[in-house]
Amino acid sequence: MSDLLPVDSGLVRQTLVETLFGEVEKRSDEHIPAEVASVLLSDAEAFAGAGETVLDHDLRRFGYHARRVEVELFEPARRPAEWMPGLLREHLARTGDWAQALGAACAGLVRTEPIGKPSPTDEAAHSWRVPGPGGHVRHYLARRTIEDFLRERDQPVAGDPAELKRAWLYGFFVRAGVEALPTDASLGAPA
Repeated sequence: MSDLLPVDSGLVRQTLVETLFGEVEKRSDEHIPAEVASVLLSDAEAFAGAGETVLDHDLRRFGYHARRVEVELFEPARRPAEWMPGLLREHLARTGDWAQALGAACAGLVRTEPIGKPSPTDEAAHSWRVPGPGGHVRHYLARRTIEDFLRERDQPVAGDPAELKRAWLYGFFVRAGVEALPTDASLGAPA
């Protein structure tokens, strides 16, 4: 038996997504610790495409703060993703550095996550595997964020605007990864 409840996607977008978007927007300029910001805003991979660094970073910040808002608003979201520590340790074994491990793990999750509305049964839909409101809400929130950012532009973005979801997801997964780090992990420079 599934723990998932069928919902009206229109109602979700009108109420929950708009509420979450408003809360994230209020927090979008809040301080992110420098060691986390270095991972979050790393230029190792540009998800929004070449020449779109500001948009890429803004979407990452929104995804990061979206996870923070989820944790504040939804009791189930206060649990870290139980699969994330193992994934981070796998990457740590390759990199020897928690910050690099976090960045690499999150980039890998982003590359496999579906761009369209993810199915809860899709093994690649990691957004469903993080405790909280679920992959559909996150998908609609990412799209709502992208629409808002693109509305304010003078020029269209190069490529498929749906691909911008990857930048938002990267920020989301960085925050989920930070929540799952062992207490003795340091994102600062290695000693």
